[in-house]
Formats: sequence, structure tokens, C-alpha cells
Amino acid sequence: MRYRFTDREIKVLLKNLTILIDTREQKGHVKSWLDSNKIKNKSQKLDYGDYSCFIPPVEGITTKPIYFDRDIVIERKKDIDELVNNLKDNASRIKSEFAHLNKYKTKYYIFLEDYLFDKHLENGNYTSQYKSSTLQARLISLQCEYDTIIRPINKEYIAKNIYLYLYYEARNILKKSGLREEEVR
Repeated sequence: MRYRFTDREIKVLLKNLTILIDTREQKGHVKSWLDSNKIKNKSQKLDYGDYSCFIPPVEGITTKPIYFDRDIVIERKKDIDELVNNLKDNASRIKSEFAHLNKYKTKYYIFLEDYLFDKHLENGNYTSQYKSSTLQARLISLQCEYDTIIRPINKEYIAKNIYLYLYYEARNILKKSGLREEEVR
């Protein structure tokens, strides 16, 4: 099945974009930011990541919801230590998960609430026993091998970035899904 949306329809659809928050994600500053900015959000179990999005049915445009949880996923980590612990404790599970996401061409972002990530990584300011150069190599290798992006963001701006990345990824998917308004004429 393939949808074909005009530019006007895409604008209407995106006004109904709803951020999905995994049920295992802690209620906190991301949800608070979404709520305070009147951005629709819903808690739902996600198979991958902490955040994704969907668009509920919109009268006159689509009778079914459009889910993007197989297209775009964002994982939020509070710092290097949380990321490294996940890699160390669950390396085979995580690699299997990344391989699965790659197989289906799912964009996967890891947002770290640490805007000094590069400095901390370079100076070894983390609790892991990895040497700085080894950890840098491992993280870069992971990004390259699995087409994953690790993006450090100041905690103050992480919720906004989660929303913006999901919004623009969804918009691009909708634009690529079919004809634009000028092509319909």
C-alpha cells in the first residue's frame, strides 16, 4: 500500500503528529516539555527506542493511523556511562537490534543528555574502564557499522530535538510517499 499526499494534506497530517513515548521511559522532562508546548503525545510500548511518532486518522485524508515506529526511532541516554553500560552488558542484543533496524532501513538516533560528550569522552570523564581511545573507536565503529547517529545534546534542549527530529523525519517520509500537490494537477 502506498499513500499519495498533497502538500496541503501533509501540513494537516503533521498538525496531528503524536509523539510516542515508550512505556518504559521515565516520566520526566521530555513529557513535561511536550505537554507544556501542547504537542500531542502518547505512552505506548515501543519495540525499539524510547520515542517515535504516529499520525491518527484524519478525516478526509486517511482512515487509518500512520505509524513511523519502523521508520524513525530515538533512544535517549542520560550520559556516556548509561550508553557504555548498555553496550557492555547487552552488546550482542544491541548489535542484533541494530542489525534488525538496518535490515528495515529504520533511522536510529541515540541522543545523549551531555553536551560535553566529546570532551568527557576525550578526557575519560566516565566510570567505565574503557580507555578513551578504545571507547571512541567502539562508538564510531558502532555508528558506521549500523548507520546509527549518536548525538550529544544539552538536557535543556533534548525534548525539543526529539520533537523536531521526529517531525521532520515524518514530513520527509510523507513527502517521499507519493505525489506533491503540483504533480496532482
